[in-house]
Amino acid sequence: MRLPTQILLLGALLANGARAQEPAPDAASPATPPPPPAPGATASGETVQLEPVLVTADLWETPFERLPASVSVYDGAALETTGVRHFGDLADQVPNLTYTGATSRPRYFQIRGIGENSQYEGETPDSAVAFKVDDLDFTGLGGLGSTFDVRQVEVLRGPQAGAFGANAAGGVVQIVTNDPTPDHNGFVQGTVGNDSLREIGVAYGGTLTPGAPETLMFRIAAQHSESDGFRRNVFLNRDTNARDEDMVRLKLTWNPNQLWRWDAGVLWSRQDNGFDEFALDNNGRYTYSDQPGRDEQDALAGSLRGTYSGWQDVRLTTITTATRADSLYSYDDDWTSASYAGFSELHRDRKVFTQELRFDGETEGFLSRWTLGAYWAGTREDSRYTNEDPGNIRGLTTEYRASNRALFGQGAHDLGERSRVILGLRVEGVDVEGEGLRTRFRKGPSTFDPPQAIAPSFDDVMWGGKLTFEHDVTPDHLVFASAARGYKAGGVNVDARINPASDPLTYDTETLWNYELGARSRWLERRLTSAVTLFYTDRRDTQVRDSAGFGGNYRFFTDNADRASVYGLETELRYALTERWTARGSLGLMQSDLETFTLSNGNTGGGRRLANTPRYGYTLGLGYRAPRGWFGDVEWVGRAEQYDSNNQNEARSSFNVVNASLGHDWGNWALTLWTRNLFNEEYEKRVFFFGNEDPNYIPTRYETRADPRSVGVSALYRF
Repeated sequence: MRLPTQILLLGALLANGARAQEPAPDAASPATPPPPPAPGATASGETVQLEPVLVTADLWETPFERLPASVSVYDGAALETTGVRHFGDLADQVPNLTYTGATSRPRYFQIRGIGENSQYEGETPDSAVAFKVDDLDFTGLGGLGSTFDVRQVEVLRGPQAGAFGANAAGGVVQIVTNDPTPDHNGFVQGTVGNDSLREIGVAYGGTLTPGAPETLMFRIAAQHSESDGFRRNVFLNRDTNARDEDMVRLKLTWNPNQLWRWDAGVLWSRQDNGFDEFALDNNGRYTYSDQPGRDEQDALAGSLRGTYSGWQDVRLTTITTATRADSLYSYDDDWTSASYAGFSELHRDRKVFTQELRFDGETEGFLSRWTLGAYWAGTREDSRYTNEDPGNIRGLTTEYRASNRALFGQGAHDLGERSRVILGLRVEGVDVEGEGLRTRFRKGPSTFDPPQAIAPSFDDVMWGGKLTFEHDVTPDHLVFASAARGYKAGGVNVDARINPASDPLTYDTETLWNYELGARSRWLERRLTSAVTLFYTDRRDTQVRDSAGFGGNYRFFTDNADRASVYGLETELRYALTERWTARGSLGLMQSDLETFTLSNGNTGGGRRLANTPRYGYTLGLGYRAPRGWFGDVEWVGRAEQYDSNNQNEARSSFNVVNASLGHDWGNWALTLWTRNLFNEEYEKRVFFFGNEDPNYIPTRYETRADPRSVGVSALYRF
C-alpha cells in the first residue's frame, strides 16, 4: 500500500464514520504541519478538521492540493506497515520515476529520463535528481533512504531550478521525517520475513522542558535491518549479497522566545552490504564469484535551521548543513573462479557543506508573497580505485572539488481573486576542478608503466527559473500552466585512463525548457480527487555518460550530445468508494527521442528513445480499513520496457507485480502480514551489454534480476 497522505487521512476519517471537512487553505500562506499520528494509528471517532498536507520540497511550503506542479506525496506511516521499508521499494509506483540497479540499494534515480545511472570510478558526483532527507542532501547516496518514522515522501517532477539549482534538472525526491512534539510518544516496530529478514526499530520523542513543553523538544529514531538476500553464491556456498544496515536520527526543536525557532538534525547511517549479483549464465538466482564484492557506506550529516520572525511581514531563515560519506564499492570483474580473475575496488570520501540565507515576505502590494535568497555549497570527493588480475595491479586516484554560488528569488502577483502568476529566477555560478592519476604495475617484470595525470577545470554562470499561471475555477478545481528553464552544470572528467587527444576533459552545461499544463480537482463532495499534468521537455547539449573497454578494463567520461525531448502525462486518482473502501490509481506516459549524435572521440549514438523512459507505468490499488480492527490493501504495479543506457540498445523487460497486505489494529498494537511481488514475477533491474568472457570477449547481454516474492510480518507497539 502506497497511499498519498491526503488519502490516508481521508480513509482514516471515513473508517470512523465521519466525512472529511477539508479547509480551503490560502496557497500563499506558509504553515507548520501538525504532529503526525504514530504509524498505524486510527482516528478517535470524532469529526475533525483536516490540516492541509504541505509539500516541503518546493521553494515555498504549499498545501498539496494547491501546488501548481506535478508532485506525488506518500504517507510514511502507511508505508511502514505494508512492507515498504526503503524508498527503493516505492520507486516503481511513482509516475515517470525510474532507478538503476547494480547496487545493493537503489541509489541512482531518473525522472522523465533525466538523471545518472551510475557512479563508477572516474565518474563525478554531479547529479540531475536531488535526493534529500529533510534539509540534508544525499544526492547519489540514496542507499540510506529508509522510510522508518517518516511523515511523508515527496517527489517533484520537472526542473526545480529556483529551489535547488544545478542538481535538480530532473526533479527532487525528499523524505520528510517526523518532527519533535511537546507530547511524549513513540513506538517500537519489529519485522521478520523470508530470506532471513530481521528488523527492529524504535522512535520516541517529547519535551525536554516540562514547565514549558514547546520550548525544547526532541525526537530520536533508530533502526537495525539485516537480510541474507535471495541470491546464493554456489562457489563459496554462502550468502554474499546480504544486507546489514543501521540508522540513527535525532531532531531537536528549540523555541527560545517568540521571535526565534531553531531546528537541528543529525543523521548517522551505516550500510555494510554485500554486492554479488551477476553471473555469466544470467540465471538470476545463483552466483559463482570467487571474490564477491561489497557495497558499504558510512554517512554522518547534520543540519541547523534558524527562523526569525521579529520583522513585520518578513521572515529570515538560515540553513546550514554538513555531510560526510565514506563508501566502498567492489565487485568480481569476471563473476566466476574460472576466468581472468579480475577484482575491482573503489573507495570514496565525500564532504559537502552548504549555507542558505533567505528572506520571505507577505504583503498587500504588487507581490502578495515573495522570497529573496543566497546559497553556497562546497563539495569535495576523493576516490581510490584498484583493479587487480594475475598480471597487473591498476590504480586510479581522483580528486573532485566544486563550488556553487547562487542568488534566487520568487514572487507571486494576484491577477484577481481567483488568478495569480508566480515568477521565480535563479542565477548560479559553478567552479569545478579535478585531478586524476593513472598507474599500472606489471607483476611479471615487476615494473611500473609511466603514470598519466590530468587536471581539468570548468566554470560557468547559469540561469534558470519558472513562470506559472494558476486559476481557481472553483474552490475544488485548480488549473495551471508553467514554463521552466532548468540546467545541469557542466563539469570535468577525472578518469586519467581516457585519451586526452580524443576523449573530452570537460563537458558543457545542459539546458532544458519544460512546459506543463495541469489540473487538480475534487469531485463528488470531495470523495474523488484527481491530478493531471501534461508536460513537454526540450533538452539542449544533452549530457551523456559513455565508456569504452572490455572485461574489467574500462574508462568513463561524460560528453554532450545534441538535442533530446520527452513529452507525456502524469495522473493520479483516489476515490472513497464507501466509508471503508478506497480505490486509487496512477498513470505515467512518456514518449522520448534522443537525436543521433557523434561525440568528440568519434563514438556515436542516439536515433532512438532516451534511456529510462518507459512508455507507460501504472498503479491500481484497493484499500480497506474498518473503524476498529481489520485493514488491508492490494495493488497492481506495471511498467513498460526501457533502455538502461544511452550507449547501448539492450532494454529491461516490462513487468507486472502485485503487492498486498492484511493486518489488524487493536489498542496500542498493530500486526501486519505483507507480501511484495506476490506472484514471483521475474524482471531485470539492470542490463549490461559488453564482452566479459574470455578468450574472445564477445559482447553479450548480462542481467541482474529485481527482487522475487518476499513475505513478512510486522508488529508495532505504540506508547
